[in-house]
Amino acid sequence: MPSIAVLTKLREQFDDAMIEAHQLVSMTDLISQVLQQLSASYNNILNNNLNDNLTTLTIISVLLAVLAVVTGFFGMNVPLPLTDEPHAWLYISLASAGLWIVLSLLLRKIAKKS
Repeated sequence: MPSIAVLTKLREQFDDAMIEAHQLVSMTDLISQVLQQLSASYNNILNNNLNDNLTTLTIISVLLAVLAVVTGFFGMNVPLPLTDEPHAWLYISLASAGLWIVLSLLLRKIAKKS
């Protein structure tokens, strides 16, 4: 049978091991929380980049849609203004370009606000 001194020493070693095990559990919990926060931050950055890309693509599609609508109207077989004008294509092109520039400036201003 072991002596009391040996049992006391074993008890102290067991208590030390338990304290270290509790500290290890606390450290792993803390590291796990840090990794979760890091992952959430990374996901937020990726989502913000995706939102910026989608905003840019939406602006481009709106600008191209305006040109498609203008050319679509003048592609119909109905009487329209400027049909007898020899330089109608120039006027329509300039009006479309002006509308496109105004709309692009407006959308750029709106996109920078948000």
